[in-house]
Amino acid sequence: MDASALWASQGLNARGLEPLERVSAEMLAQSQRWEHRVDAKSATIDITLADGRHIRNDAIQGVLNRLVCVPFEPLRLAHPADREYASQELTAFCLSWLYALPSPVINRATSQGLAGQWRHRSEWLWLAAHAGLPIPLYRETSEASRDERDGQGRLVPPDTPVQTVFVVADQVVGATLPPHIRHGCRRLAELSHTALLGIEFAAGSAGPWTFAGATPMPDTSLHAIELPDELAERCLRLAQALGLAFAGIDLKLTPDKQAYCFEVNPSPAFSYYEAHTGQPIAQAVACYLAGTPG
Repeated sequence: MDASALWASQGLNARGLEPLERVSAEMLAQSQRWEHRVDAKSATIDITLADGRHIRNDAIQGVLNRLVCVPFEPLRLAHPADREYASQELTAFCLSWLYALPSPVINRATSQGLAGQWRHRSEWLWLAAHAGLPIPLYRETSEASRDERDGQGRLVPPDTPVQTVFVVADQVVGATLPPHIRHGCRRLAELSHTALLGIEFAAGSAGPWTFAGATPMPDTSLHAIELPDELAERCLRLAQALGLAFAGIDLKLTPDKQAYCFEVNPSPAFSYYEAHTGQPIAQAVACYLAGTPG
């Protein structure tokens, strides 16, 4: 399941954007009917999903595209020796109909990816330098590691704490940035022709705001927020009542600011959240064990 797509659709619904349809790769794979026509002047699509819903280009007013690869289910029907060829043909078909979607489209299909322009980390580094962002020293080898979570190489080790900011059109959202870094983020989105861009920064050789990577498919659902004092105090009391010095508490905050607790985890995978939000969780754990102030 694409958690970011689910989060985005729920947020758009909460803001009154209707009608809104969420269509997954699995739904596309089980479609009843596909019709895609291309001529010298235009291209049209008409897809009938298994539940009877229609996707027609003349009825679409905007798209957030997160289809990073073709649906796998149809490829199971192909002979193993033909699957690579079938995958290439299906990718070409998806590239064509996705490109035919009417504007505005976030992550429009391109020759570099079904969901926007996917670049090697060396190209992101080159673009970041031209955008005026501080960049680290970089060396590329055939044995360079890759971050398998997002399919792109990162410029820092996987567990390095990073700050992620988002550029949406000309707006920079996220951490409070120095003016020249904020300008560089806008410039990078402009140079990369990316309407929604996630940019990571880490403390490095080029200073506290050293460029650490970028992606057209950021996890927009994962970011740090400041809890109201009362809610933070209730979380502390909950952990104390359970006898836990360290705990992960899953909360759901509704649009009307109500908080619901789903679970309390005595052994949360904090390194993942620290790496993606920049929160000093490991430092707080170390300070607690050492008996020193955090």
